[in-house]
Amino acid sequence: MQIRIVWLCLAFFLATASHALDDWKPLPDGEVTRIAFGSCAKQWQHQTIWNAVLATKPDLWLFLGDNIYGDTDGRTAWLVSKEQITGEWNRLADKPEFQKARETIPMMATWDNHDYGSHAGGAEFPVKERTKEAFLTFWGEPKDSPRWQRSGIYDAKIFGPPGRQVKVILLDTKYNRSPFKPDPTPKEERSKASKVGGYIPDNDPAKTHLGAEQWAWLEQELKKPAEVRLIASSTQVIPNQKGMDEWGNFPLERQRLFDLIKKTKANGVILLSGNVHFAELSQNSEAAYPLYELTSSGMTHVNEFYGKATNSFRIAGPFIEHNFGLVDIDWNAQPSPTITLSAVGEDGAIAFEHKVRMADIQHGSSSEIKR
Repeated sequence: MQIRIVWLCLAFFLATASHALDDWKPLPDGEVTRIAFGSCAKQWQHQTIWNAVLATKPDLWLFLGDNIYGDTDGRTAWLVSKEQITGEWNRLADKPEFQKARETIPMMATWDNHDYGSHAGGAEFPVKERTKEAFLTFWGEPKDSPRWQRSGIYDAKIFGPPGRQVKVILLDTKYNRSPFKPDPTPKEERSKASKVGGYIPDNDPAKTHLGAEQWAWLEQELKKPAEVRLIASSTQVIPNQKGMDEWGNFPLERQRLFDLIKKTKANGVILLSGNVHFAELSQNSEAAYPLYELTSSGMTHVNEFYGKATNSFRIAGPFIEHNFGLVDIDWNAQPSPTITLSAVGEDGAIAFEHKVRMADIQHGSSSEIKR
């Protein structure tokens, strides 16, 4: 009898909490000049950082993964079910800070491992269709959306008029990802080398990070017109020395992304990422022009040990406090429109920023990398 009462209460809680998510702020239909983003938010903790996010008045918010921790309470990990992970999404929905943010700021989202439902899970994760259904339901994805039919939750939207178009590409780095290759080096030795993860690069050409379907889709999306292209990955792309869940675990896939930017002649690409529990800015020369990656992670928690990990591509940071990222576009700047990449703390102060001239991230620009 007691068990039945508990289940009835749970069913009522899930139904009422889900009903409250019908009124998402519509995506913008005009020019976009400020995009905020973040990752890694524990749904059982206070999320006061939303006050600082709201103060910046972004046109759009991007949630880049670990939007909830659906497979752990921070101490114990468990196997998830659709009902259980739905309950964790509803805990986020109950947060007053999040409620105010979602009613004020248009939002888009992808997932990382903990809202996917498995710490190291990839393509083999047995309940990924159920966690996908819970994810898309929570975010109010229309039933006729192609995301329901795709092999994963990847998505893209374009904002603004011709000549000032911003394309947001949300990748899914979990649904089709091959297993990682474990690092046999003892943990103590890895720590001495400032390597915080337990994986090593895998050059097996059969291994994939995105899957064939998503790669074909991404190529077509990069060919579509836009002045700024924000490619959002839940895990880091350019930094490849941490041994964590990152693109560096699959070097051929990482290089494939850089080569695809060259092949499609996609201008104005900026990479956004999360996952690592601190903020940093990286830059490399492996694409057709200088490629920048702004990482923002740790809306409710950070990790000082992770922040000290080696990243030879870092040009700003690490900032190891609660943070979110900002992408500001000044379309009227002269002699070229300018993109400012910033990490912002919970107090609203800018931890670091870096300005990028749009003219310098174009194929054929004076900054194009010659090979």
